[in-house]
Amino acid sequence: MDSMVSLKDARDYLLNLPDQLDDYLDDDYRRGLNNLLDRFVEFFNIVASINLRASEDRIIEASEATEVSDYGFVLLLKLIDLMERLDLPHKRKEVEQISLVVARWTISYDGTINHLEPVVNAIAQLANLMQEKQALLALSDLIADIVDHCSQDLKMDRGDGEELRPWRLLHINRGIVATRTHDLGVMKKAFDEFLIYLPQEATGFFAEGMKEMDALDYPPHVRKVMESYFNQTPSVRIH
Repeated sequence: MDSMVSLKDARDYLLNLPDQLDDYLDDDYRRGLNNLLDRFVEFFNIVASINLRASEDRIIEASEATEVSDYGFVLLLKLIDLMERLDLPHKRKEVEQISLVVARWTISYDGTINHLEPVVNAIAQLANLMQEKQALLALSDLIADIVDHCSQDLKMDRGDGEELRPWRLLHINRGIVATRTHDLGVMKKAFDEFLIYLPQEATGFFAEGMKEMDALDYPPHVRKVMESYFNQTPSVRIH
């Protein structure tokens, strides 16, 4: 499935979902899904009304965008949970892509992103599919915007070594995508923010990056940047 880029794409996808899942749904699941989709229609109607007000040059408060965004993400998490219970990983991945549509909308009104897990999963899926530099640069820009608009609670997450926590995975994916762009400015911005937000994890990230330089034969200018960051992070010593 191509990545969804608009609210209309997301809405159309969701409204077609019952037909796609017909063979997997018993009566209870069907009722649950239809109820959830009714709430999604409400969400998209609210979003449309905000977009209309914005098009009339009326000011949209960031707090209102955040509240609506939270509602959309809660619905998405419920739908993702349903896909898991139905044991449909492919559909789960499709639904997770909608989180990027909601994230972009939130960012457009300077709202705050409070629900990161589906966003990070969607980014990882896209990154795995992308080869072209322009696509990787566009994804890098989106990740940078997402980092900027994450809640303070997420930004303060220094972590407890939990490798799969979304805030950590967001920065690791950002660093990987930035490296694959071969764009030094994009790499430096991603790496600098990695050092700011996850200083205790930087050594491991740049050490892994140096291994990738060898394994994937990156060009010298990219290797030089990775090497400079690797050399400025303290090595871990066991006393």
